[in-house]
Amino acid sequence: MSYMIRYVLIFIIYFLLVINLKAIADSFRYDSKGKRDPFVPLIYGGGAHVSDVYSITGIKDIRLEGIVWDEKGDSIAIINGEIVKPGQEFGAIKLLRIEKDGVVFDVNGEELKIDLITD
Repeated sequence: MSYMIRYVLIFIIYFLLVINLKAIADSFRYDSKGKRDPFVPLIYGGGAHVSDVYSITGIKDIRLEGIVWDEKGDSIAIINGEIVKPGQEFGAIKLLRIEKDGVVFDVNGEELKIDLITD
């Protein structure tokens, strides 16, 4: 009989732990502090990108998230979650060049530079 009581106690303890862990997990909320949440996938199940780079209508819609600088000229930038290269167009905006500290766009015939903000 003592084995039966032991198994019942173990089951009860296990059950209480599982309920407690579930309550802790449900109460946790990640604070991304204004940056991209790493727990949100970049691609949806159907293959559609989460990036909003193709919905850019003006310079105010651009988020420069990173630059991978290459002295040979093969630099890339990460804009609104999308990897981009010079020459790419997003609506009325064209990426002209990537510099070490920012990117230069052609916005309706005017060159505008967005500097990379480093923390």
